[in-house]
Amino acid sequence: MAGAPDASTSGAPAPDAPADVLTGVLDALDEGVVLLDAQGRVRLWNAWMERATLCAAGDLLGRELMAVFPDLRGSRLDAAIEDALTTGAPAVLSHTLNRLPFVLRRPDGRPVVHNTTVRRIAVRDEPFCAIQITDVTLQVERERYLRERREARYRAVVDTAQDAIVTTDAAGTIQWLNRAAERQFGYGADAAVGLPIATVLGEGAARWLEPAGTGPDSAGPFEVTGRRRDGGPVELEMSVARWTAEGSNVFITGILRDITERMRVRAELQRALDQKSLLLREVNHRVKNSLHLVSSLLSLQLRGVTEERLRHHFRDAISRIHAIAQVHARLYQTERFETVELATYLHALADDLLAASGGATACDLRIDAEEVELPIDQAIPLSLVANELITNAIKHGAGGQVRIDVTLRRVGRDLEFAVTDDGPGLPADFDPDRAKSLGLRIVTTLTRQIGGTLHMDPTPRGARFRIAVPLTEEHAEVTAG
Repeated sequence: MAGAPDASTSGAPAPDAPADVLTGVLDALDEGVVLLDAQGRVRLWNAWMERATLCAAGDLLGRELMAVFPDLRGSRLDAAIEDALTTGAPAVLSHTLNRLPFVLRRPDGRPVVHNTTVRRIAVRDEPFCAIQITDVTLQVERERYLRERREARYRAVVDTAQDAIVTTDAAGTIQWLNRAAERQFGYGADAAVGLPIATVLGEGAARWLEPAGTGPDSAGPFEVTGRRRDGGPVELEMSVARWTAEGSNVFITGILRDITERMRVRAELQRALDQKSLLLREVNHRVKNSLHLVSSLLSLQLRGVTEERLRHHFRDAISRIHAIAQVHARLYQTERFETVELATYLHALADDLLAASGGATACDLRIDAEEVELPIDQAIPLSLVANELITNAIKHGAGGQVRIDVTLRRVGRDLEFAVTDDGPGLPADFDPDRAKSLGLRIVTTLTRQIGGTLHMDPTPRGARFRIAVPLTEEHAEVTAG
């Protein structure tokens, strides 16, 4: 009749489905269904369970499940059924964490990998326990197949690697190693798995186990000495990384590169470098001695010279030779054989010239020099220039005490060296390029030789010679630092 309420929406209870319909639905399911009463007796055993267990429902109905399958007594499934009936707590038993509750077979005889769900249901106020069994065999096989493919690709890469690759657990027990590691340490995979990493790394095992980020360069690469199976050492460059599997299992994988040959070459290069340093030191020592010998010979010759003009030339030559010898003496005394620290040299040169001129009573010589490293091909000419200018200032002191200021500093991209005195000064038309004295000709020639520029700055009294020498990029940075 139009407008009459429908039984499905009016709130009236729906009629019970026929038992054979429910049984047909349960038997059509592609998973197992078992229903137990409060006493643990089987009330339902669907067709899927019959096929998987080869146990007919007629043989099981009304019997206790644990009596039919005694291996289940005391199992995780037994406890889950009891919890469901007494407290109503459901449970899911995964195949990955639990022993398979039932021995189930597929039609082709293969075992069925399954998950089991246990829950309580109430039928007309009576408690029942429903057990649902889901076949995950195909899913597990697919996952295993994909995992094996990934592992095959991984092994194809790591087993062809030239470097040893080793994986341990968090405690340092070897879990896996590639073929390069087998060759490098002399252990087969079967013999190595289960050994502590210290077996092949010795003291380097502490670096392997060091938690990432807690030590200097903890991930590497760093160098350690390993140990082969025969006891022989192997020099290694090691990089390690920690990683986690399945959320909680920590592993450590390291790449161990054999650098024995590299270390041998490095040691040979160091020996060659030490030998070169020794030879260069010896060369500078011999040059210094040879220059001192020439200076001594000239000094002996000077004793037989009576003419003052010639004596003056001899003394100037001895002074110039001594200035060069001082440079080689400094090279001999240091570990650097390509550069000279000029400020220290100027102080030593000033002390020698001051002593030769009669000491502080003859001149007041002051040095203000910044530390700067100069290559030898600039340092020697500049040292001779310094010798000439300081000697010239002392010589023209007009018989009284002369004040001489020597400065060395970096100005922009240039190194400026200046000698200022308060002596009688220079003629107004003085031109250093036309000077007749050998000393000034040496100054102008050597200044041009090192790419410098000679300036004569005006001063209220005396004279000021300033030389600007462009610094190379490398030495400009060193000086600035």
